Amino acid sequence: MKKLINSVILAVVSVAAIATHAQTPQQNPKYPARLTVAVVTDEGEPVEGATVGASTFDHWVPGEGFGKDVNVTTTARTNKDGIATLEMESMDGRFGIGVREQEGFYRDRGIWDYRLKEIKDGKWQPWNPSIEIVFKPIQRPVPMFAKKIGEAPNVLEIPVVGKPIGFDLMKGDFVRPHGAGAISDLVFTLTEDIPFQSVEKPFAATLNVSFSNPLDGIQSVVAPLNQGSELRLPRNAPEEGYESTLIKQIGRPAEDKPIDAGMSEDQNYFVRVRTTVDEDGKITSAHYGKIVGDLRFWGNRRLRFVYCLNPTSLDRNMEFDPKRSLFPNLPSSQRVLEP
Repeated sequence: MKKLINSVILAVVSVAAIATHAQTPQQNPKYPARLTVAVVTDEGEPVEGATVGASTFDHWVPGEGFGKDVNVTTTARTNKDGIATLEMESMDGRFGIGVREQEGFYRDRGIWDYRLKEIKDGKWQPWNPSIEIVFKPIQRPVPMFAKKIGEAPNVLEIPVVGKPIGFDLMKGDFVRPHGAGAISDLVFTLTEDIPFQSVEKPFAATLNVSFSNPLDGIQSVVAPLNQGSELRLPRNAPEEGYESTLIKQIGRPAEDKPIDAGMSEDQNYFVRVRTTVDEDGKITSAHYGKIVGDLRFWGNRRLRFVYCLNPTSLDRNMEFDPKRSLFPNLPSSQRVLEP
């Protein structure tokens, strides 16, 4: 079962079942469910012969702490149309669904918590819903400048408030005199409307992210943090649609109010930097990259983000090869381990 369904998915199914623990399996009958799963590539082509599985909570065994959840799993292989049908009984109508790792494809982290809505005529409804899993083939992984910025213990603070500070993506550092960088790919300007004292007291800060060249920019892309392919974003950065600025805000408006982080786990970005044009305004060179996860900052001026930058001008390929980082000697806390 562990080889089929990501252990994280199974953990979510188990956590979802905690509410059922107050009763025994005999007090909670199980009802049949049917799920049809379509496995396709990110180009919409069916994947034949993939092993698909679904796991659901079966019963709880009392013991130390919360006791032990017992899940059941069923599997099936996709046909020539990429379709597999799964049938099993479930107590709570909640499932983890995934595809077994397969050579030539990126690992799929599956669907954490797929829920059927109700029981009707002795079956979970909707009966036999269609579920699509995008299973991305490995095509052209390339070396990139890839780095986790600001991860503990290598925390990074914005050194100056109220003034633009450049960050060099090919050096992985602020530009001189604040770091070893030479070219301002990203330009951070932090302003503090209410200076930070502590997380308990009111504070307010704004981070403006801008760029050095007129056609440089940033583009938002939303993708779930821990579901789906480990190649989280589209494999190619877009050619158009980049914005010249990104504004992030954080603060606590009053001592009795929660912190408004203004950040999302599902938020990601594409970036274009070092863009030059000819006399007709046509782009002649540019470097494309991605920020995986949100760009985060805190009231204490700390900054954190994860990025990959393709070193080849005009190459929009975003398949990073984690074994060939262009920052070869990073500490483990700064290494990017997923494509």
